[in-house]
Amino acid sequence: MGVRMTKHVLPSTDTESELASMARMLTHIRDSARALDAQAVEYCVEMALHAVADEIRHRHEFVITGAGLDTSTRRLQ
Repeated sequence: MGVRMTKHVLPSTDTESELASMARMLTHIRDSARALDAQAVEYCVEMALHAVADEIRHRHEFVITGAGLDTSTRRLQ
Protein backbone atom coordinates (compact mmCIF):
# COMPACT_ATOMS: atom_id res chain seq x y z
CA MET A 1 0.00 0.00 0.00
CA GLY A 2 1.87 3.02 -1.26
CA VAL A 3 0.94 6.64 -1.20
CA ARG A 4 0.04 8.10 -4.57
CA MET A 5 0.88 11.71 -5.07
CA THR A 6 -1.13 13.63 -7.62
CA LYS A 7 -1.26 17.19 -8.76
CA HIS A 8 -4.35 19.06 -7.73
CA VAL A 9 -3.93 21.79 -10.32
CA LEU A 10 -6.53 22.31 -12.98
CA PRO A 11 -5.13 21.36 -16.40
CA SER A 12 -6.32 24.66 -17.90
CA THR A 13 -4.45 26.62 -15.22
CA ASP A 14 -1.28 24.62 -15.85
CA THR A 15 -1.61 25.10 -19.60
CA GLU A 16 -2.23 28.84 -19.24
CA SER A 17 0.86 29.12 -17.05
CA GLU A 18 2.94 27.28 -19.65
CA LEU A 19 1.63 29.48 -22.47
CA ALA A 20 2.36 32.62 -20.44
CA SER A 21 5.90 31.36 -19.84
CA MET A 22 6.33 30.77 -23.56
CA ALA A 23 5.08 34.29 -24.29
CA ARG A 24 7.60 35.79 -21.83
CA MET A 25 10.42 33.73 -23.33
CA LEU A 26 9.49 34.70 -26.88
CA THR A 27 9.25 38.37 -25.89
CA HIS A 28 12.77 38.22 -24.48
CA ILE A 29 14.09 36.49 -27.61
CA ARG A 30 12.35 39.03 -29.87
CA ASP A 31 13.82 41.95 -27.91
CA SER A 32 17.29 40.37 -28.08
CA ALA A 33 16.95 39.85 -31.83
CA ARG A 34 15.84 43.47 -32.20
CA ALA A 35 18.88 44.67 -30.23
CA LEU A 36 21.15 42.57 -32.47
CA ASP A 37 19.36 43.88 -35.59
CA ALA A 38 18.55 40.30 -36.61
CA GLN A 39 15.46 41.21 -38.59
CA ALA A 40 14.63 37.73 -39.92
CA VAL A 41 14.85 36.22 -36.44
CA GLU A 42 12.83 39.07 -34.97
CA TYR A 43 10.10 38.54 -37.59
CA CYS A 44 9.88 34.78 -37.01
CA VAL A 45 9.79 35.14 -33.24
CA GLU A 46 7.13 37.86 -33.56
CA MET A 47 4.99 35.44 -35.58
CA ALA A 48 5.46 32.76 -32.91
CA LEU A 49 4.51 35.30 -30.22
CA HIS A 50 1.32 36.13 -32.11
CA ALA A 51 0.49 32.42 -32.35
CA VAL A 52 0.91 31.99 -28.58
CA ALA A 53 -1.24 35.08 -27.93
CA ASP A 54 -3.93 33.71 -30.26
CA GLU A 55 -3.85 30.36 -28.43
CA ILE A 56 -4.24 32.08 -25.04
CA ARG A 57 -7.11 34.19 -26.41
CA HIS A 58 -8.78 31.14 -27.98
CA ARG A 59 -8.54 29.12 -24.75
CA HIS A 60 -9.90 32.05 -22.74
CA GLU A 61 -12.89 32.41 -25.08
CA PHE A 62 -13.47 28.64 -24.97
CA VAL A 63 -13.54 28.67 -21.15
CA ILE A 64 -15.97 31.59 -21.06
CA THR A 65 -18.23 30.00 -23.68
CA GLY A 66 -18.08 26.63 -21.90
CA ALA A 67 -19.08 28.28 -18.63
CA GLY A 68 -22.19 29.68 -20.29
CA LEU A 69 -21.21 33.31 -19.73
CA ASP A 70 -22.47 35.80 -22.25
CA THR A 71 -19.68 38.19 -23.29
CA SER A 72 -21.67 40.12 -25.88
CA THR A 73 -22.05 43.86 -25.46
CA ARG A 74 -25.51 44.94 -24.47
CA ARG A 75 -27.01 48.31 -25.21
CA LEU A 76 -28.62 50.07 -22.29
CA GLN A 77 -31.96 51.71 -22.97
